[in-house]
Amino acid sequence: MILHWNQKEISNMSDAYDIIVASDCTFFKESHKGLAQTLKFLLKNGSSEAIFLSPRRGDSLDKFLGIIEQSGLHFSVSENYDTEVWKRHQKLMNGDDSWPNYEMDHCYPVLTVKKDGRGFSFTAVF
Repeated sequence: MILHWNQKEISNMSDAYDIIVASDCTFFKESHKGLAQTLKFLLKNGSSEAIFLSPRRGDSLDKFLGIIEQSGLHFSVSENYDTEVWKRHQKLMNGDDSWPNYEMDHCYPVLTVKKDGRGFSFTAVF
């Protein structure tokens, strides 16, 4: 099955998922609104969670989080969410040449958690 983010009718999947995991989904700003609506539609009421993995990519993350907030979800952002990932990031930022052209904004994932009044949580590693 292919799920398009702006798809209107996916009623058999409404409130169906406890956890959603996605990667590299927030780069294209024109897709943010559809993605936020789809997440809210698919996550179960209660203690559902969405986990995203992606770097910030300019203002793309901030724009997406603004739309997430407009849809009634709340979030927090953490850059240091795993000791090993953080150590590797610090080495790369301090001149480790094992990843040429490494830049935090374009390459490093940050962790974002979102919740709304119904208990949804949205965790994204950007």
